[in-house]
Amino acid sequence: MRIPGSVAIVTGGARGFGKAFTEELLKRGAKVCFADVNVADGLQTEQTFKQTYGEDKSMFVKCDITNDTDFTGLWKTALEKFKSVDIVVNNAGILNERQPQKTIEINLLGTMRGTDLAIKHMRKDQGGNGGLIINVASTGGLFPVFFMPAYAASKYGVVGYTRSWAANPLCKTYGLSFACLCPAFSDTNMLSDTLSEDPPLITYHENEEQVQGVIHGIGVNSVEDVSAALIELIEKEDNNGAVVTIEKSRGAVYRFTEHPHKL
Repeated sequence: MRIPGSVAIVTGGARGFGKAFTEELLKRGAKVCFADVNVADGLQTEQTFKQTYGEDKSMFVKCDITNDTDFTGLWKTALEKFKSVDIVVNNAGILNERQPQKTIEINLLGTMRGTDLAIKHMRKDQGGNGGLIINVASTGGLFPVFFMPAYAASKYGVVGYTRSWAANPLCKTYGLSFACLCPAFSDTNMLSDTLSEDPPLITYHENEEQVQGVIHGIGVNSVEDVSAALIELIEKEDNNGAVVTIEKSRGAVYRFTEHPHKL
């Protein structure tokens, strides 16, 4: 789909992937309402974006995606400001094996809430413009990761949920497409914080050498590589049902399409 003139909602937008996704969309002429539970970083990011891209192009909204009132308020605020929404990137997530229930609540159920709200407000048969819903999962949602089983479980759920919506025959009636972005290890606070915590936020820390070996073997994506893959995914016309993996050694690859191929 065309990005210039579109309106996007991005969750987890105060830093990391969400901040980078928001900026790439702004660079290409979109308006973006980005949300995060981290208010201090969110307001600072908003100030930077307004100075760079204009006062009326971006807006920060505090939103805890586990809170229905917050999430509903995010959509109400975005629609009041921008009138419609064309792209949703459900990006907010955590990696914390010490809190598996919270991991599922944020990564999976939060993404499901975000998708449900997007469908409600964007579907053409109920007055919306249609558009694209991208749920950010992980290669850990496609392949097992022995040191983060709760995280992997949450992301497997995101991939299955998104692909199931994409297979719904009503997608054409709704005018909606559904896709998954699945980065491998990436240079964000999530990875660095996970490894630096004492005890770490992963399991089986006694296998630290094995953990580091896996990360080194797969490689660490730059945020720029993942952001570029997001933009290419948005701009492709045949993106419904797409699952795009991003690995340092392989780049961005389409999966679960009739003809899997590199972007």
